[in-house]
Amino acid sequence: MVFVTARPLVPEGQRNRALYSRLMARVDPGDDGITRFIVRHYRYDPERRERRHVVVAAFDNEPEFWAGLQDVQAEISRRRDNGEPADPGEHASGTVYEPGYLRRAANGHLVTRAIRHGAAGPWILALELPSNTAVFHAERPPAPD
Repeated sequence: MVFVTARPLVPEGQRNRALYSRLMARVDPGDDGITRFIVRHYRYDPERRERRHVVVAAFDNEPEFWAGLQDVQAEISRRRDNGEPADPGEHASGTVYEPGYLRRAANGHLVTRAIRHGAAGPWILALELPSNTAVFHAERPPAPD
């Protein structure tokens, strides 16, 4: 699903609402069927009372991703130049999620929790796992008679 917007790229209700505002096609960051270029803003999140990477926008192509990333960085620089409050660690960043990334990540979490709780079984071998996760099966040799 693609959304075209001229509204700010920051989610509604956030402090830095204004001014990331180019007309670009956006996609749902949770759409696991397509490659997504995710723009993130590392900042204080008042809802969670912590600093974290907040997803600002997701795009389906790299040029729009770079433009969105530059918009976020320009807004941070503008606020700093105007003397507005800005955390020294505040920055823009981005990542690329390949199709199936969220499903594989969820499977990795499921495997980790299952092993911690002793519920591992052969069903784990059928799951598609992230590239940084592997499952090995080890058995003792049968005792000699």
